[in-house]
Amino acid sequence: MRAIYKVADIMGLGFHSLVVHLARSALTALGIVFAVWSVIAMLAINEGFSRKAQETLRELGSDNIIIESRKPADTQAKASAQDGGALTYGLKHVDVTRLRDNIPGVQQCVTVHRTLKHGYRPGRVLTVSVIATEPTYQQVARTDVIAGRFLSASDVLRTKPYCVVTQSLSRRFFAYEDPIGQVIRLANEPFTVVGVLARLPRALAGEGGDSGAHVLIPITTGRKRFGEYTVMFGTGGGTSELVEVSQVILQMASERDVVHGAQIARNLLNRFHETDDFDITVPLELIEQAEKQRALWNRMFLIIASVSLIVGGIGIMNIMLASVTERTREIGVRRALGAKRRDIVTQFLVESITLTTVGGLLGIGVGMVVPKLVAGMLEIQASVSPTMILLPLGMAIAVGLVAGLYPALRAARLDPIVALRHE
Repeated sequence: MRAIYKVADIMGLGFHSLVVHLARSALTALGIVFAVWSVIAMLAINEGFSRKAQETLRELGSDNIIIESRKPADTQAKASAQDGGALTYGLKHVDVTRLRDNIPGVQQCVTVHRTLKHGYRPGRVLTVSVIATEPTYQQVARTDVIAGRFLSASDVLRTKPYCVVTQSLSRRFFAYEDPIGQVIRLANEPFTVVGVLARLPRALAGEGGDSGAHVLIPITTGRKRFGEYTVMFGTGGGTSELVEVSQVILQMASERDVVHGAQIARNLLNRFHETDDFDITVPLELIEQAEKQRALWNRMFLIIASVSLIVGGIGIMNIMLASVTERTREIGVRRALGAKRRDIVTQFLVESITLTTVGGLLGIGVGMVVPKLVAGMLEIQASVSPTMILLPLGMAIAVGLVAGLYPALRAARLDPIVALRHE
């Protein structure tokens, strides 16, 4: 019990000294407050950005390999157009066969052909992105049908004039009407709506068209009604392009097969394509890269926080050294009354650790609020985890311990007689 009372007495003296010099204590702890809340805010915002990026990438499927036709450079495009024929580039049907037959672990191989068409409804005209694809597209794109159904194998086999629209396009074309069974015209070709999709991942939907305006049709119907040529008219005349396959999505049996399959796909396409007219996207690689970037930024933020805390620790050490000088006579009296050196060390360590602990707790309070405000402005979801709270608080307490150690030892080494004579 005596030891407990002694510890309580020492801690009480430490707290009393801080309260007596309240303004100085508050200003000293302010550096710790800023260091702690800034690192919490930076880590939380970085985590929010990282999660949003990874969610976007996971929508593409970590087991997918996405191969996209890409228009060659302007110089190559002009040279090809001058030959008098259509500019031909990108993936071909034979490429799809090679990829499907030579890459091990392929579960699904989905072919996509995209083109832009004018979509007509009474009183409404929109430029829509027409995606001609297969029934397995829904599975590899991981998209949900919220009304009706998706395209079926029978639709493809019988080249049915059916279509599935995105929810965004459905609202713009049909407002609050039930779109199922309604007819829309694509380049004056009638198509019956059989389903509505929630949304499409942007990387799979492609560019072009009004935002979110996508129509999916059977790939056989697309070839029969629209062909594979895209004709564009401008002020200087018209140009035509021939793209047999706009996109190929390979769904692999497991994530282990993805990286190896992507390398085989690159080698195959490079062997048979003279120009660089395709892009290969591997969501798994992008997810891993995003995770590495997140970890790198977190380390950088911790280094910045460490520097801020060290600066705050220097301020605490300076204040504690000044406090030792001011309280030399008090230290002499305590030593004369029987206080041991370790009691003096403990008293000053309690003061420095209390300063950083209070500063750290206040910093946590501010650090919980700031990320929410920033996340609201940036329209992201900042994520604060227990590690983000405990790590900077632990660092602050450690800084207080280290910063107070030298002043505490200096106070403990004072000769009691010399201290009593100090004015």
